[in-house]
Amino acid sequence: MIPRARVAPAVALLAFVAVYIAPYPVRMPSAQPADSQPTTSAENPRGVLGIDPKTGQRYIKLSGHGSPTIDVACDGKRWTLPPLSRSEERAVYEVTRNVAEEMLNAVECRLFLAEQDVPMSRQQLWAAWAGGARGAHAPQVLVGQVIDVLDANTILVNLGDRAEAVRYIGIVAKEAAQPVRSVESKRSESVEANRQLVARQPIRLELDVQERDRDGRLLAYVYVADQMVNAELVRRGTAEVMTIPPNMRHRELFVTLEQEARDQKRGMWADPEEPTTPTSAGTGPRLSTKARPGVPPDGIWTCPATQPIKGNFTTTSGERCIYHVPDGEFYGATKPDRCYATADDAQQDGCRRSRR
Repeated sequence: MIPRARVAPAVALLAFVAVYIAPYPVRMPSAQPADSQPTTSAENPRGVLGIDPKTGQRYIKLSGHGSPTIDVACDGKRWTLPPLSRSEERAVYEVTRNVAEEMLNAVECRLFLAEQDVPMSRQQLWAAWAGGARGAHAPQVLVGQVIDVLDANTILVNLGDRAEAVRYIGIVAKEAAQPVRSVESKRSESVEANRQLVARQPIRLELDVQERDRDGRLLAYVYVADQMVNAELVRRGTAEVMTIPPNMRHRELFVTLEQEARDQKRGMWADPEEPTTPTSAGTGPRLSTKARPGVPPDGIWTCPATQPIKGNFTTTSGERCIYHVPDGEFYGATKPDRCYATADDAQQDGCRRSRR
């Protein structure tokens, strides 16, 4: 893990800061400490979006404005916000969690102050509110804009003061288990799925325990609005689970979505089984589907107790299948594609035994 000082400039966008909004002129301000107050007057009120670090309460603070309530409209929806506190000099207005989430996910929001109509950009809202306040162990959240899609698992992101390569946590995009098209074709499909979700989009990055990989890339759960891209790629079947400690926060979600993709035969799981007819004179007859030995796994990582041997068809060696016995070195790290009662069954199905 690299020192936190390396990401200090971007951490200025976290929940424990406030972002100013100014009716005239409208401009994109930088994040400032929550206790800082801008110069203001009754004719030109200034606003602050912020979060109370103790309670997690999101608020809008207006200096030089003391109306009993204010209105906010986003994408055609409108809410009246009550005050948390009010004086002649300033007022703090409550933004409930549900309203805040609607605002974060909106394309356009506006704040209505008497005769003034103040736009609030998505970048402002995310910079102030996206991280929320989830206590002392709250994850770090950065906001930025996607510059480029580097591959199926990695994007280039503008974080304001710098550009960073960001690698998705917990997943890896692969070709189909039993491809009917070329590996390059499958990789292109995976990259295209990633591009459809994130290209040129404003995003927020949720970091985990380990902030960078050995190549120096940021590791993150990537969100476009309220959708986690890591999870969506697994759900579509264009990526599979590959969680590496200590970054395990959303592992259960990924495993559930991968099982759903397998059950629904999406993406890489959609290809049919190997042909039942011989592929050459030397291969000999294959078993029909009904007579095929083994059974499907009963979970992402597990086989039935009566058929514990794991057959893995997603090999990197180019072989059809490798099987792993319970006392093998890689047994616990192997996700089975088929399970067998005996080694003979696995071999009959075209698998060879793992060498370790």
